[in-house]
Amino acid sequence: MKVRLYVIVAFLLGTLSLNAQDIHFSQFYASPLTLNPALTGNFNGFYRITGIYRNQWPGLTQNRPAFSTPSVSLDFSLLREKIKKGALGVGLVFVNDQQNGKTFNINHILGSVAYNMGFGPNNKFQLGLGFQGGVVLNKADFAKLQFYDGFYSDPSNPSGFSYDQSLAGESLSQGMKLKGAFNAGLFAKYDFYKGMKVYAGYSLNNATRYKQDYVLNSIQDFRIPMRHTVHGGFEFDIKDAAVLIPGCLFQTQAKATETNFGLTAGLHVKKDTDPSKRATLFLGLWNRMNKQNYTIIPKIGFEYKNFRAGFAYDAHLGRQYKDYKNIGGAMPQAFEITLSYIGNLFIPKEDNYLFNPRY
Repeated sequence: MKVRLYVIVAFLLGTLSLNAQDIHFSQFYASPLTLNPALTGNFNGFYRITGIYRNQWPGLTQNRPAFSTPSVSLDFSLLREKIKKGALGVGLVFVNDQQNGKTFNINHILGSVAYNMGFGPNNKFQLGLGFQGGVVLNKADFAKLQFYDGFYSDPSNPSGFSYDQSLAGESLSQGMKLKGAFNAGLFAKYDFYKGMKVYAGYSLNNATRYKQDYVLNSIQDFRIPMRHTVHGGFEFDIKDAAVLIPGCLFQTQAKATETNFGLTAGLHVKKDTDPSKRATLFLGLWNRMNKQNYTIIPKIGFEYKNFRAGFAYDAHLGRQYKDYKNIGGAMPQAFEITLSYIGNLFIPKEDNYLFNPRY
């Protein structure tokens, strides 16, 4: 029965995720287009390629991850010659959210556009407005699901039970579902002293509140609720030797809330007055909290010549840890791997510096 219990618990967790809260990343600034559409094209270069992979709760199910989320994005910073103190950002992001070994497989394909503008001398203040729209493709493999009313007593089975799908009373909707999605966001940054920056953003996701119709003839109307995210941070470069980056994120969706906060410190192992030529090693310790759970998140990263790589590990504590122990599972955990590169096909005549938040 332990294997079946794992499957049932994973299904319940997947259902809660579908109807309560979207995907989330611990390294949220490493995936800018899933964080805030206003960050599209907001970097010092011509193009940016970003990839992130999250594997969450691998010990819950057997031979497959409970939650697996890869994402890749490509965006461009355009018209910097014509927009004297800013740029037009355009981009494309793909997110694949797999739950319980693709029992639920959700694909987001979204296009982004943003207008980023600088104000004042040396663009000390920057403001960005972004929009994002596209499609969400939902697909469920109901052959991997087992429901309570489908089990019956079977003395010939060592476990004492067998399963018959025909006994289950659920009427499930087969096939892939195509939905429309729309997101919007704002982002602001201010250089208030040499080497010191403060920044903040807001994003609204799931404005269309598309319907989740896995169950046929349901009396309930399951719609993805809108998600509101507020994020911010501070960068303090210490005499070109090191950098401190405290930050925070708060998001709410339906009745669920989540708070992230922490500090990342970077040591410039290769120093240069030009930030794009430095090599920096980053170490961070972050926290995630909601009403019932607490997660501690150590991070490590490296940046050199517009290339960034990062790794984060989530150690879930609180109620999640107790629930795992009750079903004999391993400690709830997750890990993330991130890669990004900012490239330049040409050097602009006027360098309208745009800020790219990190870690």
